[in-house]
Amino acid sequence: MNAHSHESAPAILNIPLLDRLRTASGFVSTADLAESNDRERLAADLDALEAFGFRIERHPYLGAAYRGPSPRLCPDQIEHELGTRRIGRRIAVWNRLGSTSDAAARGAGAAANDGLVILAEEQTTGRGQRGRSWSAPPRSCILMSVLLFPPSELSPIGRESAGGTAWLTALGAVATAGLVAEWTGCDARIKWPNDVRVDGRKVAGILVERVIRPRDGSAASEPETAVVVGVGLNVNLGVDDLAPELRGKATSLRILSGGGSFDRSELVRDLIRRLDRWYDEGVRDGPSSLNAAWRGLSEHLGRRVRVTTPLQTLAGRLVDLDFQRGLTIDPSDETGSQGSCLVHVPISSVVALEG
Repeated sequence: MNAHSHESAPAILNIPLLDRLRTASGFVSTADLAESNDRERLAADLDALEAFGFRIERHPYLGAAYRGPSPRLCPDQIEHELGTRRIGRRIAVWNRLGSTSDAAARGAGAAANDGLVILAEEQTTGRGQRGRSWSAPPRSCILMSVLLFPPSELSPIGRESAGGTAWLTALGAVATAGLVAEWTGCDARIKWPNDVRVDGRKVAGILVERVIRPRDGSAASEPETAVVVGVGLNVNLGVDDLAPELRGKATSLRILSGGGSFDRSELVRDLIRRLDRWYDEGVRDGPSSLNAAWRGLSEHLGRRVRVTTPLQTLAGRLVDLDFQRGLTIDPSDETGSQGSCLVHVPISSVVALEG
């Protein structure tokens, strides 16, 4: 696994030392921290951690204590004992990029880049669904894109079809919603097709884009297309960081937790692991492996919705979501009882879902 930062930093940080300080309840003595009583090495390692931005308190008699994360994303911390099968094999952290998704797409020519993760502290041309612009203050969010070469059953060919990227969009949303719920204790839900919200306010968005792979002598058995899964998660934004017109529509982990800041590197580690676990299940067991989680996190399930397809617009209660059966709509009136004429809409036919 290769992890590196495109910003000046010590070549290698002592992450086991950092973890020991992080998990301690207070000061850890110098004698307990120094390996083979090498106090000079310990001092150098602590200096390097502090230089990167980790808040370490040192005392001549008590030793050292962890006081807070670095404001920067730390590649060494992210990749240390990550333990994933595919996603996170290679990790690159940039200080500033136009778009993490564009950077990830440039790696599509090499099969070794399957699972490549690109992160940026700041994006200058970030984008969301339907080409909307997306921006955030530097070092406040998780701006991450993952390059994947999925099997056809997880991303069927149909380059302009929503159905071709629906499973991977759900993958990103399910993984992100689970992270938000666990780290904040809030009920995170998925708004069709790609937003993660808490109490109707957006905290994250997913953007999946298909990339045509350059062939250049690559094996005929390799997929012709790659897919980039982009995740934008609001982390350490305060209310004042949101534009006035967005304060009723958007939120962040910091706002949801009552003002506390988060270690973004640890969040990234958790998100990569969640993505990798769900993706691995999908590769092994097929698209249906995600059905239960996707269904359970939908904010639309059981509610009246309006579904637009290229041929018609349907209104009714959303009864079910399933990657094989599609959306199941009960078009009967709002009596609370299920009608006898349920309508099944294939995922690939859904242009929009509202409600």
